[in-house]
Amino acid sequence: MTEIDPPSGLAPSTAGRHRARACLPVHEEVRARARSAPRARAVLGDSHVLTYQQLDEAADDLADRLRDVGVVEGAAVAVRMPGGAAQAVASLGALRAGGHLVWLGVGELGTRGRHVLTQTDPVCLLRTTSAPGEPDELVRWYREELGRPVLDVHPPRGRSGSRDPGPTRRGRDVPLDLTAYVAHTSGSTGVPKGVAQDHRSLLEIANWLVEEFDLGPGSRVAQWAAPDHDPSLCETFAALIAGATLCPVPPSVRVDPERLLDWLTVRRVTFLQTVPSVARELLRLITRHGRRPPPTLRALLLMGEALPGNLARELRAVLPTTRLANVYGPTETIAATWHEVTGNEGQRVPIGRPIPGREVLVVDEQDLPCPVGVAGEIVVRGRCVAKGYLGDEGASAAFAPLAGTDAAPPTTRCYRTGDRGRRRPDGLLEFLGRRDDQVKVAGVRVEPAELEADLASHESVLECAVVPAVDADGLVGRLVAHVVTGPAGAEATSEGTPAVWRAHLRRVRVGPTGPLEFVTRAGPLPRTVAGKVDRRALIAAGPTAPPGPTTEPPPDQAEGHVLAVVSDVLGVPRVEPDVSFFAQGGSPPLLLRVLVGVRGRFDVEVTLQDLLANPTPAGMAALVGAAVRNRPQPGPSAG
Repeated sequence: MTEIDPPSGLAPSTAGRHRARACLPVHEEVRARARSAPRARAVLGDSHVLTYQQLDEAADDLADRLRDVGVVEGAAVAVRMPGGAAQAVASLGALRAGGHLVWLGVGELGTRGRHVLTQTDPVCLLRTTSAPGEPDELVRWYREELGRPVLDVHPPRGRSGSRDPGPTRRGRDVPLDLTAYVAHTSGSTGVPKGVAQDHRSLLEIANWLVEEFDLGPGSRVAQWAAPDHDPSLCETFAALIAGATLCPVPPSVRVDPERLLDWLTVRRVTFLQTVPSVARELLRLITRHGRRPPPTLRALLLMGEALPGNLARELRAVLPTTRLANVYGPTETIAATWHEVTGNEGQRVPIGRPIPGREVLVVDEQDLPCPVGVAGEIVVRGRCVAKGYLGDEGASAAFAPLAGTDAAPPTTRCYRTGDRGRRRPDGLLEFLGRRDDQVKVAGVRVEPAELEADLASHESVLECAVVPAVDADGLVGRLVAHVVTGPAGAEATSEGTPAVWRAHLRRVRVGPTGPLEFVTRAGPLPRTVAGKVDRRALIAAGPTAPPGPTTEPPPDQAEGHVLAVVSDVLGVPRVEPDVSFFAQGGSPPLLLRVLVGVRGRFDVEVTLQDLLANPTPAGMAALVGAAVRNRPQPGPSAG
């Protein structure tokens, strides 16, 4: 990986704290940047370097195309493409045409993607051209079933734009209370729920990132968050309104800690937002393998998962000149609180104090404020709170105003997060988990109750319960499904296997599943005296494997060790050799842990692409075994 036309040096950024606060919609703030610094780099990717003037001109041209196909003020525009230059052009063009954004990831979204498109009803869908032989089924479904146009968007190539950078074009005045984007989150039913945020809320969080973390010309902001998650919108527009350079992380680099660490150094990234589980893998490379920390990284924001105290202390020790922040907040509020990590927080890192424009309370079951040290539900109030879920505004109890406090006008928007917390004597807020049993696995919210309902719909399942399994760092690494099958001798009993249940979940699931292990139980689930499933007993029991035959390792000892690596990463006592890694609860972040483990144990040059091409544990094992057998042997020494 080589830097594209690297600057001679990285000057400290001071623009963030010394610039006028942005007050126009983000797409007009970017226009102002293009006027003041037309040849400054806006996007720096592997294949595209886009200046602010090129970005500005291409966005205006696209806005004209979008108006021609019917995009009017308030219309939704779907953007299905990875982060980078084309996505920046598409997003600014859609906003300048008066539309609002629905960002979609580029992977297979299946039922979820179709639900999002049906609910938001975009006037058109923007994409980059699919590679030959790789049709996009979601795009095909959108075009054929909804009958809407699909436009290809490509960033301009070549030298900086040719137009006069003066005020030759001016966008329409867009009210700040007009919707800027719709993001989706999984609720208690597992069906994705649309959350609309207006231009004022997007501008407010972007301004906070710019001012608090000193973003400006000279800053390089990694675009790491997945396109279908709202943190990606925040980091993208914060970079562009600040005049910084947005650096999209290539998909193959995003899930590979070794390559990500190299990429951060080569790209001279100054700002990175990621999840604690990824930060832990980067830390492991630095502390155990002697890798150098990214020398230019000024700010590391951790979000999406609880931050363990030991991870925070170790990160603080290896990144002494990097500001480390713990950020908390659901999609319904964009973000709510933050805490600057010192390394002295103890075992529980606080989520801190409210981000400007937010009021954060801890209330009891009567909506009364909890005293210091007493746990209650975390509630966020302010304009940052969405009006409700798309198509159901005002109907959800989660947005009901507080009845037990009059600290804010009754019209103030309010969101009951369902998270438990408590206020410390120093005023900092601590996160204590969910009020219900909703958990986060690798930064994705999963409802065990909804997962149980989907699993119980299979004819072989008599009853089941899904509980989290917590790793040594206090993070939920996977879920464990305890399953009681139907009566012995029933025809369905022979179908009650983990492989069958996984296939069933893939067919019926709308929401995410996460890494999932199955434990088959011979008797009924344990119950409390009240007759409810004793989840504490199931968690305490752990994912102990039921009696039965185990998979014998292949004769090749190297291959047997690979199966052990995969089993350890998935957190299961054994794996199915001929079933896909992903079908057994694997995910891209977990696959990169397999890669790190294999490379460390065998010292072979296996790539992530090799593992993706051989996704079963047996295939991975054969691949590594062949690499070990074919490794050049040292020749005889010269006499």
